[in-house]
Amino acid sequence: MQNGEPLIRHVLTTWEVHNGIHLALFDAISPAGFEAVPLKSRGRTVLEQFNHTVSVRLGWVQYHRTGKFPSRRTLELPENVREGIARSGEEVRAFLEQALGGEAKVRNFEGNPVRFMGYLISHESHHRGSVALALKQAGLKLPEEVAMQGLWGRWMWKSGSGGQG
Repeated sequence: MQNGEPLIRHVLTTWEVHNGIHLALFDAISPAGFEAVPLKSRGRTVLEQFNHTVSVRLGWVQYHRTGKFPSRRTLELPENVREGIARSGEEVRAFLEQALGGEAKVRNFEGNPVRFMGYLISHESHHRGSVALALKQAGLKLPEEVAMQGLWGRWMWKSGSGGQG
């Protein structure tokens, strides 16, 4: 085992936990919940907020690889957005693994793949908060096991991705 491999595994696991939380929240939303919009917001529905996170993920990965941002992607159906979350999560993980191993270059973020990952986690956590607020304001509160264990407890007690424990 080379030096740094355990740390790289920890970094990649952190991304996997984050992506699993994103998927768990998505999976807990009812069809009506996807149309909820936070009051006094820019007007993005819950589904549009998830679509935005997919677009940002894929856009940054493409930018890091090519130096060019793609045009925005719009995934209209919940099942397409869910697949987009899963697929983009895998693409980010693969890029992080390459960047951490010195096989890919991170543009901006001072070239630091962990800093880039921190940006994505912060950005997506902001949107998860907006999603939870929109659902609450629409009277579609998340089940307690999702709101607490699903969004917070996974950081402390569970690892993995794909909405699995």
